[in-house]
Order: sequence, then structure tokens, then C-alpha cells
Amino acid sequence: MAYAFKDEDVICSCTQLTKQQFLAAIKDQKIASLDQAREKTGVNVACGMCIYIVEKLLTDSLSLQ
Repeated sequence: MAYAFKDEDVICSCTQLTKQQFLAAIKDQKIASLDQAREKTGVNVACGMCIYIVEKLLTDSLSLQ
């Protein structure tokens, strides 16, 4: 079973961005792609370790819209 990130969990250690902040950015800034997420939030531009969770949260969020 995969870990279920809590809202306050940091999903990108390079930017210290939490799950809640990232999901809010997707909604507020109308992020619709990984490139837009990188540009607008800074996730996944340094070490790249957050790619899987960022892609999963983005995909899940967009499928609910």
C-alpha cells in the first residue's frame, strides 16, 4: 500500500512545499501540466526526487475537475 500524504506533509524538500500548498496552487493558478507546476511552484526543478508524488497529485487533482 502506498503512503497517503497528509495535507501538511512536505512533498518537495527543495522548496519545502506541502501537499496542501501544491493542491491550492493547482487550483488557484490553474496548473494543468508538469511544466506549469515546475514553472509556477518550483517543484521538481532541483533534485527531482518529488517527481512521482507531484505527477500523482497533479493527475488526481485534474481528474476531479
